[in-house]
Order: sequence, then structure tokens, then C-alpha cells
Amino acid sequence: MTKECSNCGAQIAENVKFCTECGSKMEPEGLKCPSCSVKLPEGTKFCMECGTKIGDTPRPKPKIETAPKEAVCPKCRKKVPADLKFCTECGTPIGPQVSKKGTNNDEVDKIINEAKVAGKGLLKEADSLLKRFR
Repeated sequence: MTKECSNCGAQIAENVKFCTECGSKMEPEGLKCPSCSVKLPEGTKFCMECGTKIGDTPRPKPKIETAPKEAVCPKCRKKVPADLKFCTECGTPIGPQVSKKGTNNDEVDKIINEAKVAGKGLLKEADSLLKRFR
């Protein structure tokens, strides 16, 4: 039978007094929560850390969503590690994928500039009308 070293996590024989991997002194196991592995005082009926009833089967640990480890180049479609900034195949910048349904920054800038030009034209017309009636 084996037990786990509380310092390094190595699996070692139960009768060993020191860990064969890290040399830590092996303490008697004692009572541990089956769900979160916290050491508990003898006679504890519920875990003080997570609330699990001692003697019950452990609760499944929640799955943690992680970021994708791969990205796809928008130009050549090659799969590359997600932490790269440029595709190793074609050199295209790798970044968040933007939906083509959304408006592009260039399009927004173009619309704003057109509105400015139209606004200036309207201001010139209004100014010339005011000069006529003065």
C-alpha cells in the first residue's frame, strides 16, 4: 500500500518515515476531507472548508474553462499555438477573430468623415443665407 507525500506529492510506501523523493518527514495521515483533501480533526462530521459530509463520496470538482491552446490563421488556415502573434506559415497577425458581419473600423472612419464634410457644407450654406438677410 502507498501514501502521498504532503510536501511533493510522490507516492511512497506506507511504512516509510521520510519521503524517498524530497526527504520530508512523513506525518501520520489523520482524517482528510474526501472532496478537498483538507486535514481535519478526528471526529469531524463535516468538512470545515467545503462542507462535505465526512464518510460521503467526494463531490466532483467543477471543470475550469481554459483558453484554447490553438488558434487558426485567418489567411492560410494553419493551426498554430494560441500565444503566437504571427502565423509561422504566412506571417499573418494572429489575434481575436472578428466577425465579418460587424462593421470594420475603416468603414466607421469613412462614415464619420463623410458626416463631417456634409456638416461643413451645411454650415457654409447656412452662413451664406444669414449674410443675405442681414
